[in-house]
Amino acid sequence: MRKLLPALFALTLLAVPFASHAQVSLGLRLGYGPALGDAAKDSRMSDGIKSQIPIQLDATYALTPSFGLGGYVSYGFGQIGDEFAQLCDQVDCSTRVVRAGVQGIYTFAPMGQLRPFAGVGAGYEWGSMSAEAGGQKVSFSFRGFELLNLTGGADYVVSPQLAFGPYIGLSLARYSNTSIDDGTQTISGEIDQKAMHEWLQFGIRGRFDL
Repeated sequence: MRKLLPALFALTLLAVPFASHAQVSLGLRLGYGPALGDAAKDSRMSDGIKSQIPIQLDATYALTPSFGLGGYVSYGFGQIGDEFAQLCDQVDCSTRVVRAGVQGIYTFAPMGQLRPFAGVGAGYEWGSMSAEAGGQKVSFSFRGFELLNLTGGADYVVSPQLAFGPYIGLSLARYSNTSIDDGTQTISGEIDQKAMHEWLQFGIRGRFDL
């Protein structure tokens, strides 16, 4: 995986000069994603972060009329899980999920004003849970590779440059490292018993062609 991401970026850069008809598309997504799987062995993801409301920005460079390569970055406002919530009666708690990576998007033949699409990608994910009270804050974070990111949906074209429509996505990731920061020191380490977790997302995507 450490070699896959640089290779995908290099492929994108090498392909750019040969795509004379290329254009850039920007996409903005708003969705909802419940947590599935485990953050570590025997530790359910939903115990800490039950779900998230992700706002995702896509940037795609079209290499052909149907296929484009690009990147994505997502910031998810997390919903506190049941186990973590038990510690938050008199404490201000919050969670978040950040994802970033590269992806390829294929657009199928038009169906009227609909443009169905499907995509695949990979990247990196950061998650965190924070508790704050009396001016003191403690954060517990974890990070690891997003091994696979699948997405699909349909854009409804409202103008030559603007389209919007529903999307659904599924990402598979595995956290490898964790850290605790109490404001005075940070303790980091590797997760010994790693596990897989997933985010199932669905929502609305808008696309603007530059």
